[in-house]
Amino acid sequence: MKRIKTGTILVILFLAGMMQGYAQNNADTTSPAVTVLRFACVSTSDDSIQLKSVVSVKHDDGSTNLVNAPVIFYSVEKDGDLKIGEVKTDVHGTAVLKIPARNTYLRNDQQMLSFKAMYDGNDKYEASEGEFSLKPAKLKVSFYEEDSIRYVKVEGTQLNSDGTEVSIGAVDVIVSVPKMFSMLKIAEISLDSTGIGTAEFPRDIIGDSTGNLTVVASIEENDIFGAVQGSADNNWGLPKHLISPDRPSRELWTPIAPLWMIITLIIMLLGVWGHYVYAVVQLVMISKSAKSTQEEKVKKEIG
Repeated sequence: MKRIKTGTILVILFLAGMMQGYAQNNADTTSPAVTVLRFACVSTSDDSIQLKSVVSVKHDDGSTNLVNAPVIFYSVEKDGDLKIGEVKTDVHGTAVLKIPARNTYLRNDQQMLSFKAMYDGNDKYEASEGEFSLKPAKLKVSFYEEDSIRYVKVEGTQLNSDGTEVSIGAVDVIVSVPKMFSMLKIAEISLDSTGIGTAEFPRDIIGDSTGNLTVVASIEENDIFGAVQGSADNNWGLPKHLISPDRPSRELWTPIAPLWMIITLIIMLLGVWGHYVYAVVQLVMISKSAKSTQEEKVKKEIG
């Protein structure tokens, strides 16, 4: 009887432990998922500041973007956070809000604006937030030609709280042109104390069909100005499709096929017909060999 009681107690304790473990696992699966909000601000050339946040959900094997999540943007001020606006994230988990660079939001003692992006979360996802501070700035891109040499010129200014613009000072600027999936760096300019710098413009940059292209000057991750971008268009690029007027082009979609395609087709056809010729020759040789063997056999029988 004692053994039965002891076994019963052990079974009860084992079942109780399993129930507790199941309850803990069930609680873990129902707890809200951890979210991460990445927040950045970019001063653009059209006198505006782009507030951009990306919300993602963390998993054991990585993270995924959170779609249709409401992100609230605030101006961080001494008397409390002032709501600027609310934007829902797109399919890439990105929420973007543009505000004027010449705004009335209060600055801190360093003349910098402070912004906050916040996702409040819900039963499925935890809340997350991020902050970013910057002093509004602007980059102006222009072009000129001197002694048959082409130059790109960048002028940087910073915006004070009273609305006046002064030189941005000595900072490094990257000049690039947009490509299909990335930016192609063409020069790096160190602005002088007056906020002006130049660099020679390369002549081998490919533009659109008429040579037009967009040139972007940018400051990345500056402690004071954050990220700054300015852009301008010119026609100094090489035409993307240079077609001689007296000769049609060879493209996949034109009546005349490209040379590489014609050569590849000829090689393939030669290989196929070469196998056919080789097979026929082998059959003829086998037939002749069989006939010769048969004749020798007949001669031996007669002899």
